[in-house]
Amino acid sequence: MPLTLTWVKDLQFVAEDDQGHGIVIESRKDGAAAGFTPMQLLLQAAAGCMAMDVVSILQKKRLPLKKFRVLMEGDRAPEHPKRYTEMRFTYEAYGDIPKQAVDEAIKMSEERYCSVSATLTHAPRMVIESRIVKE
Repeated sequence: MPLTLTWVKDLQFVAEDDQGHGIVIESRKDGAAAGFTPMQLLLQAAAGCMAMDVVSILQKKRLPLKKFRVLMEGDRAPEHPKRYTEMRFTYEAYGDIPKQAVDEAIKMSEERYCSVSATLTHAPRMVIESRIVKE
């Protein structure tokens, strides 16, 4: 899964995959931002991973899902590195669907299928190196 993060200007970067998909990432200092912050992307990654699982599970059960969305919030520590101390997700399923089915799908995703929540629960080893490229 090769990904590249390229500096654009100030604290703005573009992340791209090997198929040409891209997203703007930046730190908001002043004014309007052109992209998401890294911490917002972390919330979105967790919510998105679980949402895909939940929708897939509900569809496999042939439940009449009309619309699905996730509301996300996070509380951050006041001191650096200002990590999330709590992440909150509200999953909204629209349609004539039993709440129990949605709750079970969420639990299955969180505990068994979602690779992002598993990564957050069991932090991976990070291997970091640097190089200088003279142009």
